[in-house]
Amino acid sequence: MSRCIIQIKLPYKRGSFLKSRAYQRQEELARQRALLVALSDDLALPLLQVKTGLELVDFGAVGRKTARAQAGDLALNIESALQLVAAYRLLLKSNTLARMVQAPVSIGAVLEEVAHQLSPYARQYATVIQVDVQGKFAPVLADGNSLAVALGALGSSLIRAQAAQSSQKNYRLVLGAHKGSEGLVAAGAFSDVRGLSDKSLRAARALVGQARQPLLGLPPGAASGILIADMLCGNLWQPLRASAHRHMGGLATALPISNQLQFV
Repeated sequence: MSRCIIQIKLPYKRGSFLKSRAYQRQEELARQRALLVALSDDLALPLLQVKTGLELVDFGAVGRKTARAQAGDLALNIESALQLVAAYRLLLKSNTLARMVQAPVSIGAVLEEVAHQLSPYARQYATVIQVDVQGKFAPVLADGNSLAVALGALGSSLIRAQAAQSSQKNYRLVLGAHKGSEGLVAAGAFSDVRGLSDKSLRAARALVGQARQPLLGLPPGAASGILIADMLCGNLWQPLRASAHRHMGGLATALPISNQLQFV
């Protein structure tokens, strides 16, 4: 008995698939280039402050005591710039990973860590940092390092934006967390910064790759940190959204509560 083998070749749209992948890659590169432009603009300010401070010292325009005080401020500006670059590098790395390492973490511990890191920089801008976790809930599921870096970038940007928008003797930044909807925890940074909303964030995301300053409502030096934090949180679980905490406005991400560990 002879066999009759029928082969059916289905059309394989390899060309369209490759075009789609290439288009997505071009879009991602455009976003990264635009974010790099915003980052370079934000880094220009602390570098200019360092340059000006060194010139004053070289020309003997300030005394030794003032020079020491300025050296401390310059060191903080450099440290803030380095942290922003580190956040950008982490974002690039997270974009190449299939999935970040998720583990149960205490959101209170993460917020305390961020507050400790930001405290010296906040004092430079007469800002008091408060950590406020409303309620008692289980650890959240997240990549702890990425979450801390994102909230640090967000917090430092809000510190600069708040001081630039108004002239006061002191300011306040709240690193807070509270229960959200559907078993999620909202965690973010809250202050008196004006011009932050879901609408402005959506506009900023659309303008990345097309405009040098996507967040038009914020002063120079505050855009890239917020955008980096937004993208990191998007890679983690959810992008930033406008939120309120203790009657203060701000930006927060939503994190799921871990089912592995529960408080009794």
